[in-house]
Amino acid sequence: MSTTTDEHGNPPGERDADLSSLIRCTRCKLSYAPAKSTSALKLTYCSFLCELGDLGFSIQGLEHMQLVKKGEEGEAEASDEEPEPQPIGIV
Repeated sequence: MSTTTDEHGNPPGERDADLSSLIRCTRCKLSYAPAKSTSALKLTYCSFLCELGDLGFSIQGLEHMQLVKKGEEGEAEASDEEPEPQPIGIV
């Protein structure tokens, strides 16, 4: 029996081939298997957090965004504003 096999009986070149199929994350530069990525952009980021950190938003969040019309935007801003402070009178 040959002594050039690993503990699973695989020749030495097979294990190296598995490692070469890993790709590197654009953000953190770690190697990862695309099938295990939690990102929507599996071939670019290793996880959802790297995608969010690099882009500033996630693709899934972008898909669920709603467009706000200009007239509605002003109304939404007005309701979010704090009321003007009233002058206090000395009695």
